[in-house]
Amino acid sequence: MRDYVLRRLLLIPLTFVGITFVAFCFTRFVPGGPIEQAMAERQQADQKRGAGKTRPSGPASPEELDNLRRRYGFDKPLIEAYAIWLGVWPGPGIWQIGRLGPNGQDDIELSAPEVGPDGKPATVKLRIGRAADRWVVTDMAGRPAPGWQAEAAPLPDDPDKAPRFIAFRRAFSGLLQLDLGESTESNQPVWKEIKSRLPLSIWFGGWSLLLAYAVSIPLGVAKALKRDGAFDRSSTLGLFILYSIPSYVLAVVLLKFLCYQLHWFPTKGFAWDGLTWAGRVHYTVLPLACMTVGAFTALTLFTRNGLLESLGSDYIRTARAKGVSHRRIVFVHALRNSLIPIAATFGHNLGFFLTGSFLIEVTFNIPGMGLLGFDALTHRNFPVFLGLLTLSSLAMLVGNIVSDLCVAAVDPRIRFDKQT
Repeated sequence: MRDYVLRRLLLIPLTFVGITFVAFCFTRFVPGGPIEQAMAERQQADQKRGAGKTRPSGPASPEELDNLRRRYGFDKPLIEAYAIWLGVWPGPGIWQIGRLGPNGQDDIELSAPEVGPDGKPATVKLRIGRAADRWVVTDMAGRPAPGWQAEAAPLPDDPDKAPRFIAFRRAFSGLLQLDLGESTESNQPVWKEIKSRLPLSIWFGGWSLLLAYAVSIPLGVAKALKRDGAFDRSSTLGLFILYSIPSYVLAVVLLKFLCYQLHWFPTKGFAWDGLTWAGRVHYTVLPLACMTVGAFTALTLFTRNGLLESLGSDYIRTARAKGVSHRRIVFVHALRNSLIPIAATFGHNLGFFLTGSFLIEVTFNIPGMGLLGFDALTHRNFPVFLGLLTLSSLAMLVGNIVSDLCVAAVDPRIRFDKQT
């Protein structure tokens, strides 16, 4: 099993690169990103201003559009941009745009990631100039600035004749360095936004996963033991009805009757801070029920049908003929084999529950991972979208390994050596 787990862990990076590369290509070729939004704002400003008037500088100016391209890596080729985002190729970690003055030089000041002696972020002052056909970067005293580079950054149809340049220092700053970039909406680090939503998603996801398995397995066993009885028929009808209702439709119905009409539960939102455990449970009940109902009904029917199939097997009849007690037959021999399909899907459910359900979170206005992903797709916030995809992909890949280990624990016939 150790060798098997190691082999599967070695496959995770290759699979992860394939998933993230396809998603990264999606963000490059789908219209509506930060560049297109800025251009749309510029067109709207032109229409309001009217023809023949001077175009002002600002968020939709040519300079700012070029800055946006460089900020989000749209100025680089696809492979290089992906390698920079992944953190395996150095990119312009710190950069600033400027123009040479009449004296052929320009002084710029940049914020460095290092902390100064006073505990505040350090600043770097540089002087950019031209010498023959190359750019020269020095400090204010004229000494060479190690690690800093400058290159031309011209604009198409630039009315300003002063040479435009970009000064930068290359650094590895990507996923491997736990840097997911900045959100195009809030300009906050992506990891900071995800980290603020992660505890709430783990809260709902953990309880959903626990309740789904803790209730569905005993209920499925009870239904199998009372096959075709009144309890089995009525519960099966109820389960099929619940399974046929989309979770977001159930959420709307519960909101209407239990929240707006009866006022038993809060209508929306989740106030995490300042709440007691009873208060958190009060906010959790309805969203948790809507998140769990689909997986709960499916797992219950899987358990029932799997147990019935195992109870009809030859080895069960042999055990009865040898005088094995009914309790031992059900809970030791048959139940273990009937849990194999459920164990095989455990890892997938683990990743699904932890990443959140955006329909439920949108309906109840819960600021979790699902709502963050929905907002990222709606507003074409590609850095946040890639960050969420990274976490969900890792959760799914690790979950698949967990599923295999769960199947091995349930089914003793499973062996991970090369001979089998």
